[in-house]
Amino acid sequence: MDGLLLEGLPGVPRQLRIDVGEQRALVVDDAATARHCADLIAGIDEATDDVLVKAGGAVRLVAAEGGLLPHLTVLGNVVHGHTVTHRVTKKAVAEESRVTATRCGLEDVLDRYPHEITPGRRRLAAVARALRAHPAVIVLEDAPGLPTWGSLLRFDHNPELWSAALLLITTDPARTTGFRLVTD
Repeated sequence: MDGLLLEGLPGVPRQLRIDVGEQRALVVDDAATARHCADLIAGIDEATDDVLVKAGGAVRLVAAEGGLLPHLTVLGNVVHGHTVTHRVTKKAVAEESRVTATRCGLEDVLDRYPHEITPGRRRLAAVARALRAHPAVIVLEDAPGLPTWGSLLRFDHNPELWSAALLLITTDPARTTGFRLVTD
């Protein structure tokens, strides 16, 4: 199975399947439920017997604030996410990471540190880092006061975004623009 299969999560219909290349949004009641759902899908929390989370490969969680390592530059953070699938030189990894970061709109901030860039750019850097791991699923956490994911992600400019199932978890339906809403 490619993508993600969910059953028994709060706010999720009886069964929800998100295929690779789909962008879906799950609206839940509160931030604690959003965090719990994200942690279950990412495998951080243990699922109970009445909950099923099945992913077709690696799952990467992108924290609302980005979760970047402060001592690394933007490029360094993206390189840090690279998962080795075959022997490759550091130079090749850096170049591949540079391409991914550029597709995410970060070409002008690659040598800056997280505290030197905007919250929106930190979020994009976290997505670029997640993409370097070649995941089947990317879970996007949301938070009020930050730019919406729909306003940041450039699906038409970044073919790598189509290589994973994207699930946005939020408490505000107004922040789901660009994603297909999960409904009961």
